[in-house]
Amino acid sequence: MAVLLLTITACHDTNKSAEQSTTTTSAQEQKTDVAIVEGLPEAPQCPILDMAGVLSKEDSLEIVKKIIELDSLKLAQVAVVITNDLKGMNAHFYATQIGKKWGVGNKETNNGITIVVKTKVDDTPEGKGKAAIATGLGMEKIIDNDMCLRMIEEEMVPKFKQNKYGEGIEDVLDKIKDILTGDKD
Repeated sequence: MAVLLLTITACHDTNKSAEQSTTTTSAQEQKTDVAIVEGLPEAPQCPILDMAGVLSKEDSLEIVKKIIELDSLKLAQVAVVITNDLKGMNAHFYATQIGKKWGVGNKETNNGITIVVKTKVDDTPEGKGKAAIATGLGMEKIIDNDMCLRMIEEEMVPKFKQNKYGEGIEDVLDKIKDILTGDKD
């Protein structure tokens, strides 16, 4: 992964609309400091970091296979982070910061996509599950905010409610490939 994630296009937060999430993120981005970035996990050797331990070995292998395919076709560089704790950030901001820290995307094309999933811990507002899809500038005209929100709501959330995190992420990666190759279902 070679370049910064330069912009965010979508966040799914059951307590906020996309517009509210974007406003919150802009305010948080202005406050970004070294402590936030240092508090984020380091980039793993693999394009997936499952800190919540929800993926099976088979799911992880399938997700990596799909990510490698997107990269080898020069469509996108993707990173996936699954966590139980967003360190006080909303998912949208967390995804942006991970993308920046890890250098997700190609430097020339800004084709990075960072997918963040925060698993449900409990029924408190802080414990609810959240998801975000962040894209680089080179992606935002192809995969816009509305598309990212639809992918989260239609592909991920239904699977996540069944604790099928791997399937939800795989479905989003398939949808991203379809969008980037022009394959309309």
